[in-house]
Amino acid sequence: MQHIEDARRDLVQFMQDSGKSQRQISKETGLSATRISQFLGGTYMGDTEETAKEIQKYLTVAKARLNTVQTGNFYPELRNTKDVLFACMYAHKHNDVALVCGDAGAGKTTALNYYAKNNAGVIMVTANACTPSATAILKMICAELGKPAPGRRDALMNLLVEQLRGTNRLIIVDEADHLSFSALQAVRNLNDLAGVGIVFSGNDKIYLQMTSPRKGYEFDQIRTRIIVRKKVHNEYTVEEIKGVFGCSGEAEQAFLLKLSSAESLRTAKKIFQLAREAATAAHVPFNAGLLRRTQREFLGVDI
Repeated sequence: MQHIEDARRDLVQFMQDSGKSQRQISKETGLSATRISQFLGGTYMGDTEETAKEIQKYLTVAKARLNTVQTGNFYPELRNTKDVLFACMYAHKHNDVALVCGDAGAGKTTALNYYAKNNAGVIMVTANACTPSATAILKMICAELGKPAPGRRDALMNLLVEQLRGTNRLIIVDEADHLSFSALQAVRNLNDLAGVGIVFSGNDKIYLQMTSPRKGYEFDQIRTRIIVRKKVHNEYTVEEIKGVFGCSGEAEQAFLLKLSSAESLRTAKKIFQLAREAATAAHVPFNAGLLRRTQREFLGVDI
């Protein structure tokens, strides 16, 4: 049937355009690699009509992704980036504990990933609402080391200390504000017992916990060990906006500066990307007016 042949042709063309393998298509569609291979070869003995429908449904969004415009440069001169990289370098060099915190969407994770990618011996894990406990975060670190995690917390700690002692490695814990006090203490213990550097990164909650001046407060043991405490903010300069977005128009720069400060740099990057995609699809100029319309369409408010 024609729609089956169309699905075969469209899938082959998509694989050529995207560079995706049959195995990757299998992961994204949920169809087995064997089924896809046989469907393309015309030898599938199952329901080819249903397979063709599943392929076409997949291609509806997959083709749209091909038009995604990658925007936003990694700009090492961004003040927030420099502060995060300083904290990482300090903790790594001195086998000490550092804190990075502040506004959401201000580039903390981007800078942490950059440091992890460009420096040897870095272990980076990201906490979340499902991993608040000491055992959970230690298991995540263990997994990054490629080691099977023991069930008991004491055995887990002993294994990590054995593996990390004398290595001069750095452990970065992003979204650390999700961690319980016992989990924060457990990671800090790796600094005490194994001598590795630690960077905790999170929102202002973790900053308030770790910088509280109250004596006897439960976070005091961690607070007194942290002398590098870097806070990032959604506050930018025109030069930083030019470096991040690479746009030369003053009107576009002014809009992105205002949006980054009012919302976040992350939000501005997304609006910038969507506006660029809209301009490409409609073959119209990219300008501040298009940015403003995109922002209004997606965020629903003016800035």
